[in-house]
Amino acid sequence: MRNAKKLTAAMLCGTVLLTALPLNPVLAADDPAASEPVTMDCVITLDGTTATASNDKVQIEGGKITITASGAYEFSGKLEDGQIYVNVPDPKTDTGTVKLFFKGVDITGKSNAAVLVDNAKNTSINLVDGTENFIYDGETYPEKVTAAIYAKDDLTIKAAGDAGDGKLRVEAAKQQGIHCNNDLKITGGNIKVKTDAEDGLRGKESVEIKGGKLDVNAEGDGVKSTKGNVIISGGKTEIKAGNDAVQGELSVLISGGELKANGDRGITNVAESGVTISGGTVFATATKDTLKEGQTEADLKDNSFKIDAKSTQPVLLLTTSEQQIKDQRVELKNPSTGAAVISKNASKKFDYILFSSPDMKVGETYAVYLNEAAADNGSVKLENLITSADNIVNTKPKTVVEGDPMDINCDGSVDVSDVVLLCRFIVADKGIVVTDAMVAKMDVDGNGKTEPDDATKILRKIARLDP
Repeated sequence: MRNAKKLTAAMLCGTVLLTALPLNPVLAADDPAASEPVTMDCVITLDGTTATASNDKVQIEGGKITITASGAYEFSGKLEDGQIYVNVPDPKTDTGTVKLFFKGVDITGKSNAAVLVDNAKNTSINLVDGTENFIYDGETYPEKVTAAIYAKDDLTIKAAGDAGDGKLRVEAAKQQGIHCNNDLKITGGNIKVKTDAEDGLRGKESVEIKGGKLDVNAEGDGVKSTKGNVIISGGKTEIKAGNDAVQGELSVLISGGELKANGDRGITNVAESGVTISGGTVFATATKDTLKEGQTEADLKDNSFKIDAKSTQPVLLLTTSEQQIKDQRVELKNPSTGAAVISKNASKKFDYILFSSPDMKVGETYAVYLNEAAADNGSVKLENLITSADNIVNTKPKTVVEGDPMDINCDGSVDVSDVVLLCRFIVADKGIVVTDAMVAKMDVDGNGKTEPDDATKILRKIARLDP
């Protein structure tokens, strides 16, 4: 997958190299004068182990490109082991923003952050329309640098162009994905962050999501502020996390946008004041804590959701009677109309569910559906702005039999994710026999026909029996 992504990036970079000119104008979609093109102060072309620049406004030493003044800098191409390094000597005098325009970059920071902002008043990463940009980490970094993209001062990631479809992919095997010591903002673009060991996005002072599309898959916390607030006011955000999906030190404030937050601990804030919801559509899940070796019942954490009384939008908090598997469809429906107010696939197993939407109203009754079936005890009236219900029972546990439709996770398409889910059921129930009918329309191995071997191949890969 990584090689395929890099190949795509390389192809894009090839196109960019043919079209990029010095002082190339690019529209900055989130700037106040969005319709006015930005004139580049320098255009930098990355070339494997080093780079070339259109003028002397940057310093290039091997794979390290150093920026020492505010302005607009365009980047394209690939660095196998390199870094964009921002170090403005006196931000009190040079108070402008360092604007990094990514126009098809592929950078691996093997021994240090691929993008490191050491000193600057403000820095922005601008994702140019129609481009894909890739950032990868390395095995070990200096002690105080802990992410593939690391900023010691304010950092904003935004779209550059009217379409707002520029992409950024951050993959970190050992480090955090994106870290900011001050305020981290996401205002536009299509951003995916995957980490295998650490947090996805971390802003010490705050993390604010105002727009764009953000997809975080993190082994640690998904989106986190270690000293301040997490603020979500717009955009579409999906988070899958091995710990907290969203965590704010002081508070988590949700006022708009669309948030799907599936983690072992869902949405939390250390200050224990609770999550404040005043707008937006929110679907979040969490699991009950389990005893580990050497622990007692007193050591267990309460992973249920806590909502601040200052919330002004209806919130429904549910507890299931037993833990639910991931990838199944979870819905909140209005029984009088049959319409789904919220309909999402949970990307983690769960015991707790949080629903909140501007379409929910106090006094109305809603029905909870799990795996396309109405749940027992799942008919809940919103008696108050914040309403809780326990012992929601899945009346139709996910099973697979011959003749079932193969959109197993009910996401509207039949694809490899359905095969993976099917294999999970096969592991759980050795009595299931995989037949042609059960894997209809799924030619996983691309040999022109669908057969039980397609599911078997995925199952063997899951078990790590095949490469």
